[in-house]
Amino acid sequence: MDLRLLEYMLRVAELGSINKAATDLQLSQPALSRYISALERDMGAKLFIRTQSGVALTEAGRLCADRARPLLRQLAMVKKEVGDAAAGQLSIGVPPSWQHVFTFIYVRKLATEYPGIRLRVQEGVSHSLRDSLMAGLLDLAIIPFDTAGPSGFIQTPLVREPLVIVGPPSEGFRCEEPVPLSRVSAAKLILPGRPNLLSTQVEHVLKRKGMEFRIAVETDTLALCLDLARQGFGLTIVPACALSSSEAQNGVSWGPLRGMYISWALFENKARSHSPAVREGGALVSKILAETLNTDRWFGAEKVGSGV
Repeated sequence: MDLRLLEYMLRVAELGSINKAATDLQLSQPALSRYISALERDMGAKLFIRTQSGVALTEAGRLCADRARPLLRQLAMVKKEVGDAAAGQLSIGVPPSWQHVFTFIYVRKLATEYPGIRLRVQEGVSHSLRDSLMAGLLDLAIIPFDTAGPSGFIQTPLVREPLVIVGPPSEGFRCEEPVPLSRVSAAKLILPGRPNLLSTQVEHVLKRKGMEFRIAVETDTLALCLDLARQGFGLTIVPACALSSSEAQNGVSWGPLRGMYISWALFENKARSHSPAVREGGALVSKILAETLNTDRWFGAEKVGSGV
């Protein structure tokens, strides 16, 4: 049963007139009469009788009204409680490469400054986060900027950073020396499985320049990409922020790939924009990034605007 029918019935009973109730409910009189008739069919009883001044409840109608009022009050309370709970929840998707430059800081500050927000963090490669966002499982997600972003989401450009090539120390890469793309051609590459944007970007650039794109290992796990590169199984290409910790840099050599960058944006689910938790969570993303970009923790990163 559509519970709106009970609300309409109670309003008619309160005003004693279908015409007055229709005006109050911003419905046409015929439409409201049809709704009342539909409710009477559902109940299997006549709920109103006509009087000289309008309509009045029958005995069955009074019983229905007596039961409907507490039912609707309880429903309103449930909706409020669920809404309040949802307002205190925040689900955010973050790339694993952002863990040291952003995610640890974000979780700590959110827990400290907004203890009433229940936070869920999903780490994953870009296509996985995008799928979760589109499925409504995430309120916010940090994924690569999309010139044709999906409808139903607000996209805010955040930061652009270099892509870096990583290998064992014997490769001799140096962070202060850009690495030419020719160094990647025909090399055994360890990259996230396609349709990952980073892998697709590298493949397109190499093929456009007539160079060979050779995948040796596909894995969506950042730590495994770095470990395999460290052990000499091949070379991996990652966002610069993936090398922001001393642990990640240990036992590898790395350098920026000449002319190769990735731009990140914050995507917000419009259906959740009303939530205070989502608003505060999104504002905190911008605040932390502004602070981080004023340090030297994030190699080559720069803030970007709407014209990415």
